[in-house]
Amino acid sequence: MRVLFLCPDYFGIYKVIEKGIQKQFNCDLTSIIFEDYQYKNSWEKILNFLSKTFFKKNLKKIWASNERIKDIKPEDRFDYVFMICPDFLINEDLKYITDKTPNPIVYFWDSFNNIPRYERTLPFFKRKYSFERKDAIKYDLNFLTNFYHIDGYSQSTEIDLFFIGTYDSRFLVIKEILDTVKRKNKNSKIILQCNNPKVINENKDTEITFIQKSIPIEETAKIFSNSKIILDVQKTIQQGLTFRVFEAMGFRKKLITTNADIINYDFYNPNNIFVWTEDSKDIPDAFFETDYEELPEIIFKKYSLESWLNTIFSAKNSLK
Repeated sequence: MRVLFLCPDYFGIYKVIEKGIQKQFNCDLTSIIFEDYQYKNSWEKILNFLSKTFFKKNLKKIWASNERIKDIKPEDRFDYVFMICPDFLINEDLKYITDKTPNPIVYFWDSFNNIPRYERTLPFFKRKYSFERKDAIKYDLNFLTNFYHIDGYSQSTEIDLFFIGTYDSRFLVIKEILDTVKRKNKNSKIILQCNNPKVINENKDTEITFIQKSIPIEETAKIFSNSKIILDVQKTIQQGLTFRVFEAMGFRKKLITTNADIINYDFYNPNNIFVWTEDSKDIPDAFFETDYEELPEIIFKKYSLESWLNTIFSAKNSLK
């Protein structure tokens, strides 16, 4: 079986999926990892500026898309093409890639509200999945959550609350929850990726650590293992569950989340999951003091990477 896998480098998740595909299917795997395009010279930068100014055409996006698939030869054929975030390619390149397989598959791990350009990519795929239930209904997609990739448990923890993510509009909520935890004499480790010197300087005396480059997934796994509770703060424009939810599940950690839709999932347990709302002022002491309650095995396995990949590549799924 030959598989072509295309995916952006989002906190190293692509490495986990690559290893999972190779281990599970023992296939001939080719990967394309979407990276930011760098101008090759000053002339390219000037040319793109002129093109956007006078013709409303962004040449950089075209060059970037072409660059990403340049190693795929015209004669190449694959049993499956599996793509995450297809908006990284222009339509012409999407057609070129998906025409190389009878089974073009796509997974959307952002909401269409967050990335409206997803919609233009839909005609290029037969099997389509989304982590966002509303998008699945609206665009006739298969609903499929994200997954956990590490099945581990550590009773020895030094960190009470852990969050890692990017600096954005969620920052005030993160600080509010951080202050609540601090009042309970609990410690926190908050890591935010941010390149804004002003933001970093304004928050230099807080417990927040700012980074400019993402931390390797192997390092974050160690911090997850050493934490009692994982914090998940959703983007307000989406309801789909983030990877944080499933990382907490895989490590058997408690979870504080702002995603109220989580109560509608079969793994929801108020002993393990606290939902922080706009009206929340405190977190019960018992949530910090009681132990994590194990999920039924059938539910736990349902959200594993192995189960996720079986669903993605299963011929039993209806082609859409």
